[in-house]
Amino acid sequence: MREHTTSRSEASSSNSNSARPDSSATLEDLRSESSMLINKADDTPPLNYGIATIEDEFEVHEIGSLVDVGDLEPSFSFRKLLRFAGPGFAMSIAYLDPGNICSDLHCGAVAGYKLIWLLFLTHALGLYVQTLSARIGIVTGQNLAQHCYHQFNRGIRIPLWLICELAIIGSDIQESIGTAIALYLLFGIKIWAGILMAAILSYFILGIQRFGARKVEALFIAMIAVMCGCFGVEVFMANPDVREIIRGLVVPQIPKNATVQAVGIVGAVIMPHNLFLHSALVGTRRIKRTANIRHASIREANFYTTLESAVALLFSFVINATILVVFADIYSRGNAINAFHLDEQHLPGLAEAADLLRQAFGAIGPLLWAIGLLSSGQSSTATGTMAGQYLMQGMMQLRVSPWLRLFISRSISLVPTMLVGILFTSHLDQFDEWLNVLQSLALPFALIPTLKLAQSSKLMNEFAICSHWRVFGWITAAAIIGLNVYLLLPLVVQLASLGVAAAGVSFLSLGLYLLFVCILIVSKVE
Repeated sequence: MREHTTSRSEASSSNSNSARPDSSATLEDLRSESSMLINKADDTPPLNYGIATIEDEFEVHEIGSLVDVGDLEPSFSFRKLLRFAGPGFAMSIAYLDPGNICSDLHCGAVAGYKLIWLLFLTHALGLYVQTLSARIGIVTGQNLAQHCYHQFNRGIRIPLWLICELAIIGSDIQESIGTAIALYLLFGIKIWAGILMAAILSYFILGIQRFGARKVEALFIAMIAVMCGCFGVEVFMANPDVREIIRGLVVPQIPKNATVQAVGIVGAVIMPHNLFLHSALVGTRRIKRTANIRHASIREANFYTTLESAVALLFSFVINATILVVFADIYSRGNAINAFHLDEQHLPGLAEAADLLRQAFGAIGPLLWAIGLLSSGQSSTATGTMAGQYLMQGMMQLRVSPWLRLFISRSISLVPTMLVGILFTSHLDQFDEWLNVLQSLALPFALIPTLKLAQSSKLMNEFAICSHWRVFGWITAAAIIGLNVYLLLPLVVQLASLGVAAAGVSFLSLGLYLLFVCILIVSKVE
C-alpha cells in the first residue's frame, strides 16, 4: 500500500489514544467526552483500514452531501434499512439493462421456461459478488478501482483498465441502442438521433447528483418501478403455464440449442463494471468510525447493505423472469415463427419483439414494452457512465473536474455506439448477443481482484471472508473462466481454419487471455 496510508493510520491511532478519557475524570466528564467522540465520528479516521475518511476519497462535490445513517441500533430497524437503501437499487439497474432484456427474450424464444433456474442462479451469484464489492468499500473506505491502483503495478493496471473500459463501452452500446429503439417505437425517432438523445439525457440524470445522492437514487428506484409495472402487466396478459414456470425454476437443464444464450445470461446479468460501481456507491453512506464503535458500525453497515442488495436483486430477477416468461409463452403458441419467419438463426430483436407483442396483446403490448425499455436503457446508461467515472478516477488517478471526467467517460462510449448505430443498424441483434458474451469474457478481470481483496486479512482484518465462502468464490470464478474458454474454443478453431496467420492470431489471443487471468490470480494483495 502507499506511504500515505501508513501515515494516516498512525495519525488515526494517535488521535484515538489522545481522545481516550483519563481514568481520574468524573462521570460527567466521561459522558461529555463520549458524546464528543460520537458527534465527531465522521471526522475521525478509521483505524488500520488504509484511509482517513470516506469523504477524502469519495468526493463530496460529485455525489452531493453524504447520507447520515444515524447511530447504532440495538436491533433490526426498518428506518435504518431505508437510510441504507439506494446504492443496491442503483447497482441492480445493470441487471435490468437492454442487454439483459434482449438476453431474456432470446432465452424465452429458444429454450422456453427451461433457463429460469439459470437466471435465478446468476442473480444469486450476483448477490454474492456484489456483497463482496460493497464490503470492500465499506470496510476500507476505498472503492475497487482505487484498490487496483494501489495493489497492482502499471503493467497489470493499464491492461486491466483497458479491458474493463472495453466492457463498459460494450455495455453502453447495448444501453444507448436500447434507449434509441424505445424512442423509435414511441416517437419514430431515428436510431442515431435516439443515441444522441440518450447521451444528453444521461447528463441531466447524472447532474441530479449535485443535489444529493438520495435524489438520483430515488430516480433510479422510480425507473425500476416503471419497468416492474410495464413488464408485469404483460405477464398477466400472457397468462403463462405456472407449472412450467416452477419446473423451469427448480429443474436445471440447458437445451443443446441454447448454449450461447446460457453463457450470455452470465455475461448479461453479472457485469464487470458493476463491481466497481457498487464498491463506490456505498461510500455515499456516512457511518461512525470512532475506535469504540467502529467494528459494530461496519458490521451493521455490511448487514443492511447486503439486505438492501438482496431485495434489489430480487426485484431484478422478477423483472427479468417476467420478460423470459412472456416470450416463452408467445413462442409456445407456435405462431411467432410462422408470422415473422423467425428461427434459431434469426431471433427477435428489441424492435421485432414489439411486433410480437402487438400480435399477442394488441396495441398496448408494444407501448408497455417501449416504456419499460426506455426506463431500462436510460437508467442503465446513467449508471454505466457513473461506473466509467469511478473506474477512470480510481484506477488512473485522473484529477480533473467531475463534469470534465463525465464528458470524457461518456465520449469514450458515445463514439463507438454512434458507429454501431449508423453502420450496423440491420445487425444490432447479433451485436447485442455477442456483447453479452464480451461481458462474460471481461468478468474475471473484475471478479478476481474483488475476491483477492475480500479475502485479504491484512486489508479487511476480521471482515475478510471466511474459508468456505473463499472456496465458493474461486469455484465461481473458475466456472466462469471455464465457460468462457468453452465458448471461445469453437471460434478459435473456426478462425484457425482460415489460414496460418489467422490460426496464429486466434491462438495467441486465447493464450494472452488465459495468461493475464493467471497473472491476476498469482498477484499479491497486501
